[in-house]
Amino acid sequence: MYLRVTSTRNSPRKSVKVVESIREGFKVKQVMILHVGIASNESEIEKLKQIGQEFIAKEQLRREKNSQQSSLLDTETMEERLDTIKKNIKFKKSGRKQTIKLVDVTAENQISLSDLVEEKRIIEGFHDIAGHVYDSIGYQTLLKREKDNDLLKDLVLMRLAGPVSKLRSQQILDARFSKKHDLDLIYRAMDKLCPKIDELKQKTFHQTQKIIPDTIDVLFFDCTTLYFESVETDEMRQFGYSKDHRFNTTQVVLALATNSDGLPIGYELFEGNKAEVKTLLACLTSWKKIFNIQSVCFVADRAMMSDDNLKMLEQENHHYVVAAKLRALPEKLISEILSEKNYQAQMINEDFGWVGEFDYKERRLIVSYKTARASRDLYQRDQVIQKLKKRIGEAGDTKKLITNQGVKKYTRSENSKTMIDQDKIEKDAAWDGLHGVITNISEEQAPAILAKYARLWKIEESFRINKHTLSMRPIYHFKPERIKAHIALCFMAFSVLRHMEYQVKLTQKISLEAMLDELTHVQASFYRHVPTGKIYRMPGKFSQNASKIYKAFQVKRNNHAQVIV
Repeated sequence: MYLRVTSTRNSPRKSVKVVESIREGFKVKQVMILHVGIASNESEIEKLKQIGQEFIAKEQLRREKNSQQSSLLDTETMEERLDTIKKNIKFKKSGRKQTIKLVDVTAENQISLSDLVEEKRIIEGFHDIAGHVYDSIGYQTLLKREKDNDLLKDLVLMRLAGPVSKLRSQQILDARFSKKHDLDLIYRAMDKLCPKIDELKQKTFHQTQKIIPDTIDVLFFDCTTLYFESVETDEMRQFGYSKDHRFNTTQVVLALATNSDGLPIGYELFEGNKAEVKTLLACLTSWKKIFNIQSVCFVADRAMMSDDNLKMLEQENHHYVVAAKLRALPEKLISEILSEKNYQAQMINEDFGWVGEFDYKERRLIVSYKTARASRDLYQRDQVIQKLKKRIGEAGDTKKLITNQGVKKYTRSENSKTMIDQDKIEKDAAWDGLHGVITNISEEQAPAILAKYARLWKIEESFRINKHTLSMRPIYHFKPERIKAHIALCFMAFSVLRHMEYQVKLTQKISLEAMLDELTHVQASFYRHVPTGKIYRMPGKFSQNASKIYKAFQVKRNNHAQVIV
């Protein structure tokens, strides 16, 4: 078996296939064993080749194992074996195998519909696919006891299927997945997970590194806050600046790093009053102990921009692309940034824009201007001004003024009256469409560096997945160990979800939401025959998209009726 890359005339896309040569006498035929997927660029081709190579390795091991078992009993010659393979291939080409129905596994004259009672209907999709990914990351060996590992796996997959409280998770696992767990054992498993957090971070990092064998060269970093439904404080729960605008509750700060595809690298959890700008140094110090991170490029937003952070990255021989606080720069540099003559027209991520380069503290300051960004800035400012005019009215009533800096920067006060300040509006409009980054990368062109920063949306999307899809917050635990274990469970679920999404997108066009919905509907019913007590499994409808998802992971689903007991 080997890999073959084929192309179609007048099409830039290429297909990657697993092909096997079969000899017939003096002739050799090539047979496609697996159509891995279609790629549109060299990067996707390499990723599909890796999947194909893994399939070949598994298939060769399977055949070797089967040949060892059958060689003691079978006297089949090589030619007969090749004939059997060719027949199987022709059979697969001619159509699907006939599905085994309930009547095929029962004696028809003994079964009556009135004698069949549905015992349960369970969801199988998550354990088939998400469970497969969970095992491939290596999470199934985190704890010592096999029962604890099974319980931990169920909790993580339950986070994907429907994130709820631990009590509700126990109930749903029993009712919809036929997984019975004691609630006390669930909390004990969380306590056992807490000391293993560094190990699960290592496994996650190595899995991401395995998928991209060369190196993890770009690391996207950002922070968010996770609130509690509580006002009690301790070593973890503290009051601080809330990105969810929940200033009346305690919180923790979560720092997360991913690669350019959104695959997780690592995370750190901090007390709720930890300043964002200080998290990068703490994370890098921690990750150096756990991971073997070589020289990488950190990409982060302006909250991470501080001389301490940039100097630390330079001392560690790391590159960085960090958003610049343009309005806080020296006046002389600001005048250069606002001068049109310092910009040249260039293509930025396949979009037309204007780019200017400046020197700031012996670092490159790259500023870009885009018309679409300028239009958005203008629209957002107009929205604020319109609301402001309605709020203060013609009389300039100061009492009605919203007291936040985003609004106050457009107003001025005279004789206890507040009014719109046109000068401030014009000064703010001068920055419309401008965005800058600071970097120490000297060998790359400005558009390439801006393209790196443009991928930062992946980390922002990751926070949305954690907060909304996986319901990481609000947090209802109060013990520090349980809080850390809860975040670890959510991170494991996030890792499984991201790797699922990555693998499916290589070969199929199925969104994350659609994928989870499809797996929810991969179910099976279990019927009990009252007179005999036998249990029969009857798989439910298996959609085309569900079939594509299973194919992407090379997982085969048993779509046939069968006798269980």
